[in-house]
Amino acid sequence: MPLSPNDSARRIWEAALGRLQLQTPKTAFDTWLSETTGERVEGGALTVSAPTSFGVAWLERRMPQAAADAASAAAGRPLKVAFELRGERAAPKPAQPAAVPNASDASGLSGGAAFSSFVQTPENRLAHAAALAAARSPGAAYNPLFIYGGVGLGKTHLLQAIGRHAAEAGLSVLYTTTEDLTSAYLKAMREKRTAAFRERFWGPDVFLLDDAHALAEKSLRVQEGTLHGLDALRRKGSQIVAASDRPALSLPIEERLRSRLAGGLQADLSAPGPESRLILLTAFADEADAAIGEDVLEFLAARISGDVQVIKGCLTRLLALADLTGQAITHDLARQAVGDQFSTDSPQVSPAAVIAAVARYRGLPPSALEGPRRDKAASGARQEAMRLLHTTLGLSAEEIGATLGGRDRATILYGLRRTAERLRQDADAANALDEIRASLAAEPFSQRLSTSA
Repeated sequence: MPLSPNDSARRIWEAALGRLQLQTPKTAFDTWLSETTGERVEGGALTVSAPTSFGVAWLERRMPQAAADAASAAAGRPLKVAFELRGERAAPKPAQPAAVPNASDASGLSGGAAFSSFVQTPENRLAHAAALAAARSPGAAYNPLFIYGGVGLGKTHLLQAIGRHAAEAGLSVLYTTTEDLTSAYLKAMREKRTAAFRERFWGPDVFLLDDAHALAEKSLRVQEGTLHGLDALRRKGSQIVAASDRPALSLPIEERLRSRLAGGLQADLSAPGPESRLILLTAFADEADAAIGEDVLEFLAARISGDVQVIKGCLTRLLALADLTGQAITHDLARQAVGDQFSTDSPQVSPAAVIAAVARYRGLPPSALEGPRRDKAASGARQEAMRLLHTTLGLSAEEIGATLGGRDRATILYGLRRTAERLRQDADAANALDEIRASLAAEPFSQRLSTSA
């Protein structure tokens, strides 16, 4: 039953989200919609906030009509939906106490990383949420917090974001690496200045240790010193956050130190899959204010693999190629950008297997897609096959035309445009393509490579 027009913006949007969840692919909903909030209703417009600028840009581009329809149905009257960035409410930063000179210099924070600029994906959602909780309630939420994952997946970004948030709330913060901590500890031992060392490293409200895995290379003396320091921080009620390239329990270090690091929450950062690579590419393109077609972004997401920096580097190369050569950002230019400079995930699937998967999903014979049939069912399925052949296999318009019964380039380009428009407006169409991709991934290896549809 629709809500009354007088109900709050929050209740209207919560009801709208229930509708949108049924219409939107799970990955997209979880990433871009799940953390949005209805803020206010003014006249015929509902304002909805998102936690990041990337989220606002994605919602404005992909969801305006679907969001308006869902909100109107929930409110029982026509509503437009506008998206805005949710403002951060940071406490004012008090002056540093005179007893701790140069505290800001000692913090080790770079000042650039923030939670608002961290692009969330399903693979990093737990780590991001835990880091935000630790920043908002230091010493109380997940203490210690141990974040682990491969190079370039955002560990240092999250540590720096925690530190920045805590510093803006007036807390004392220290970010350090295991190497810097070790050097300072050994120097303090040599120069008999242990009191100053303890004040600097074991005195802050928030202690952030990067590259914790390097403790395995340090002497037992250093490991025991770190253990005593962590215990001192815990007694003081300070928040401890460590980052490593592997789980705490797998570190070959002193047993009690390993136990301390593993004693809170361990949150992993995994390499992004194809859907998450698309999310990251979309966010980076928005950040660069670059107009790149979704088909190009999807092609890149299917082709490149690796960490966040590799993904960003590939997009940077594409933008540089376009700028330096004066070419438009097209599928062919994207193919050049990927080249042999980035590791690739070449899909292990044949064009015939793609056509067979689409035909099977739509209850049609493959010949209906390859032949001259022009009824709505065959035309729609054929356009879905075009989309998948283009974005999943990276085939050009000419190659797709040859695969689909010798159709010309103009016909294929028209079909790709029509499919892109339908995906923007129809969540069911996006769901269907996701399900076809999933069915392809679930097929036996030999069937995916089959040359016969």
